[in-house]
Amino acid sequence: MADYREHYQAIQQAGASVVAVSVDAPEKSEAMRQELSLPFPILCDTERRLMKDWDIYNPRERGGIAKPAVFVIEPNRIVRYAAVDTVATRVPASEILHVLQTIAEPQRVRRRVHIPSMYDWLRAIRNSLRR
Repeated sequence: MADYREHYQAIQQAGASVVAVSVDAPEKSEAMRQELSLPFPILCDTERRLMKDWDIYNPRERGGIAKPAVFVIEPNRIVRYAAVDTVATRVPASEILHVLQTIAEPQRVRRRVHIPSMYDWLRAIRNSLRR
């Protein structure tokens, strides 16, 4: 999050806002925000609803936390950019800044090929059986 702190003004100048979401209680989130000198708010999702709805919930990590993720959402609620990362790697704020600066330019849609792993298939089958 320190990377986003360093790029915060540039992100604002590009017309965007930064908001973090945490599963922690408000007091703990605010303490972390102050400790890291973050100029943006940390919203609390203690019931983990948002994380489950956006499919970024990681129940195996520290009792259930969100996977690191970044979403660029336009005012009309269109998701312009989404990145869901691992704990070890995260999207640098400079890349998000680049996305924001080029968002007004018409772009060709880049399609990524995703080949599901065996784990993905098993998870999908398990989820479909639950419903």
